[in-house]
Amino acid sequence: MHLKRWISGLILGPALISLILFTPPWFFLLFILSVIGLGLGEFYALSPAEFSPKEKAAGILLGFLWAIALYSPDPLCILSVLTFTLLGLSIGALFQEEEFPDRVHRVSRHLLALSYIALLLAHFILMRRMESGRFWILFTLVAVYFGDTLAFYVGRAFGKRKLAPQISPGKTVEGGLGAVAGSVAGAVISKFMFLPELPLIHALILGAATGGIGQLGDLWESLLKRSARVKDSGTLIPGHGGLLDRIDSVLFAAPLVYYYVRAAGLG
Repeated sequence: MHLKRWISGLILGPALISLILFTPPWFFLLFILSVIGLGLGEFYALSPAEFSPKEKAAGILLGFLWAIALYSPDPLCILSVLTFTLLGLSIGALFQEEEFPDRVHRVSRHLLALSYIALLLAHFILMRRMESGRFWILFTLVAVYFGDTLAFYVGRAFGKRKLAPQISPGKTVEGGLGAVAGSVAGAVISKFMFLPELPLIHALILGAATGGIGQLGDLWESLLKRSARVKDSGTLIPGHGGLLDRIDSVLFAAPLVYYYVRAAGLG
């Protein structure tokens, strides 16, 4: 299992770095759309409710629309898409033949899927538009995956106190602290490698915050899997499980990094 994890990382890592650094914005948008599509597909498979192929396809198309709307510089674009998505799903539920609670649950699951995957992932599209956006995307990924890696090994070697035993019995407080330390290390390395103008104090703050919120993102995805009674969200990535198993921390970290950079005037 460990070997598969490292092989997958060594293959996918350089390809992802090249895609972030050297492809034009429209190609990066297509990449994010593909990740959204795969992520939504896994999410619907985890849902307790049965979604028909047409419903899944409609949800994925809406996810594409949300991301494309964020690609537009006009804020009215995303606002109108969000509004009409809510109206469309709600009105559609009025004409279904299921029991009333099932109709409400179905609309809720669609909105959760779109918010959790499409909206959070689309923050990379916003990040890409910043002057140093490509490097901030790399910063986020390096901080998250340094944290994930150190959390895994520190947890296995020293983990004793359970972090959230009912949600994820394997996660420990020691592993969580390892995640924060790893993310701080990843953030500092990123600062010196490709964001030299970033003040060290901001790198330290962002690293610690990314490590913390990344652990919460991991726990949230574990909660989704527990509700579906499955171990992994899929089998897409050897040694890692599904796509959501690999990007759960990233989904929570991307908005945090983006809004911090904007608020601190670092972008």
